[in-house]
Amino acid sequence: MPLCPFASVRLLAGPKPPSPLQPTQIIVHTANATLSAADIRFRRPDARGWSHFGVSATGKITQWLDTSTPADSAYRANLRSDGTGAVSITTEGHVSEPWTDAQLDALIRLHWWLMRAHPAIAHRACRTAADPGLAHHTLLGSPSPWTPIPKSCPGPRRIQQWEDSLLPRVLAPYGISVSDMRPRHEHAEEIVRELLSVPVASASAPTAEETPLTPSSDQISAMPSQPPSPAADPVPQPRAQDSATSAPARQHHPVREALLDFFLPDSAPHGPKPSPPPAEG
Repeated sequence: MPLCPFASVRLLAGPKPPSPLQPTQIIVHTANATLSAADIRFRRPDARGWSHFGVSATGKITQWLDTSTPADSAYRANLRSDGTGAVSITTEGHVSEPWTDAQLDALIRLHWWLMRAHPAIAHRACRTAADPGLAHHTLLGSPSPWTPIPKSCPGPRRIQQWEDSLLPRVLAPYGISVSDMRPRHEHAEEIVRELLSVPVASASAPTAEETPLTPSSDQISAMPSQPPSPAADPVPQPRAQDSATSAPARQHHPVREALLDFFLPDSAPHGPKPSPPPAEG
């Protein structure tokens, strides 16, 4: 039962989940209420939309569920069929308000603890609905697999803070620099435009890398006849598979590399694993 050591633990009495949650994501919300009002609402018998944690405007952290229990505020990310899901954090205030400095500091500290407690939470912004990582409630749109109805949670000003401050500060101790907070799928149009501007060689004429290794009949007839030296050992003829392996490697075309980078971001080599943030005192 992972309980945050620096949170005020006020566990909700709820039904036992069908299976324990395996957290792979963190999703941040806005309560549109004070934290005490959210606490009262979550304790009603017919309550819906409860989160694992709440963060007040003064930076106080409340834990309502242990992180092996699914929340009820992220729709299909609450608990997926494979047992993975999101840890939900609701923040005090309204979608029209920014987070306070104390809230941001508390959110970052809580993210660090959750990422240490659950190593399956990836150190990046979520790219798809089930992709491990960090997110706010409408990162993938609204409606989306994380919300069945249109909404602006956690709010425009808080989304900007998430992009400009929260995510970069959370990832900085891991040696990860984030230059653009948008999900990768939002880059599609500009990447396609860039790819269309790249000249592609005509397929009718083979390039230097595609020149056949076997000379043509005209080239053979033009070659001077050279009788073999009697002292020389016979040179073994390469097999078909040897010819294939001896061919020079093709150079990657810019379009192909860009497509690989866009559609297969995890195929890039990874550097040494950075040191985690300092442990809590």
